Amino acid sequence: MNMKKLNIKIAITALALFATIGLSAQEGYSVSISNPSNTTLIVKEVNRVSVEAYDGSEILISNSKGNAKPERAEGLKALSARGEDNTGIGLNVQKSGNEVTVFQASRRPQGKFTIKVPKSVKVEIEHTGNWEGGKIEVYGITGELEISGRYNSVYLEDVSGPALVNTVYGKVEAIFTELSQSGPTSLVSVYSTVDVTLPANTKADVSIKTPYGEAYSDMDMEFPKSDGMRKVSSTVKGTLNGGGVELAIKASYSNAYLRKK
Repeated sequence: MNMKKLNIKIAITALALFATIGLSAQEGYSVSISNPSNTTLIVKEVNRVSVEAYDGSEILISNSKGNAKPERAEGLKALSARGEDNTGIGLNVQKSGNEVTVFQASRRPQGKFTIKVPKSVKVEIEHTGNWEGGKIEVYGITGELEISGRYNSVYLEDVSGPALVNTVYGKVEAIFTELSQSGPTSLVSVYSTVDVTLPANTKADVSIKTPYGEAYSDMDMEFPKSDGMRKVSSTVKGTLNGGGVELAIKASYSNAYLRKK
């Protein structure tokens, strides 16, 4: 075989390999829903998860590593105390009424999980495990958000809330397209920073608590008028554009940032 034919053979083999890897990575699981605005997605104990809005009518779940099972596990399902893997990608998914619940069935799955949902779906994410949980990410959701973590950092982008976010050791970063006036928003980290970006025309009653840190902002916040001396406090309270929905930001042992978009 001459060198030219050998190079062609190598190239064809490489293309076939990449195609196989691509197909494997695209393997996933879907759940049909009839009314996105009345649907709640509940994600529990799933490591490295991203929830993303898309223009569709199903919930689509995938893993960047595809079905990453060892060769000896072919034909078998991953098991854990939470249930068996009924998706083929290390997760257990159950639908009950208007709720879709996603558990992690594999104890230590590889890759990153992506869950695509219609943007109006309500999203609840909980992770109580240790450092392996990784970052929790949410993109483009206009429905309500409830997120609770321990070692997880939380990143929200192009969301509107209301959002209730609490994590212990991770940072919180939230970029809002608008701040929903339908309910309060609370963003809390105990040991790391909270960084929030809002449109300049946002109406809100703001409370920023930094018991062992500092609060910073470039927004035009109005403070309550006082004729006498003000009490020195770790809590900053004010209004944006005449006031509106309650926005609570708390970074107990770090700094809080409120930015103008």
